[in-house]
Amino acid sequence: MILFKDRVVQYPNRYSVTEVDGVTNIRDIISTPGTVTEEGTPLNAQMFNMLQGFDSKTTVFNTNGSIIETDSTTGAVMTTTFQSDGSIKEVLTQDGKSIIKTTSFNSDGSISEVIS
Repeated sequence: MILFKDRVVQYPNRYSVTEVDGVTNIRDIISTPGTVTEEGTPLNAQMFNMLQGFDSKTTVFNTNGSIIETDSTTGAVMTTTFQSDGSIKEVLTQDGKSIIKTTSFNSDGSISEVIS
């Protein structure tokens, strides 16, 4: 579980092109982003494994019916509660920030999700 951050740079689409020594028609393209103001979330095997649920997660099923999942790697906490109106509320909290997703099951059989 993690809150993703975009990489923020001065020049997001700037690259330099250099010839590879001793090789014809081969060039290296190197990102030249300028000032990096936010590194962003790395996209790597660990991150993708986390997305699939194969991370360092502890799950606790509480007597009140709520579920708390804690990721020891990132410190993120996901709390799932089942509301009296039949909806499901999931709150992902990390680094003092939260994302809330409410899933509602409508009378016409459709499902609505609101992320705030």
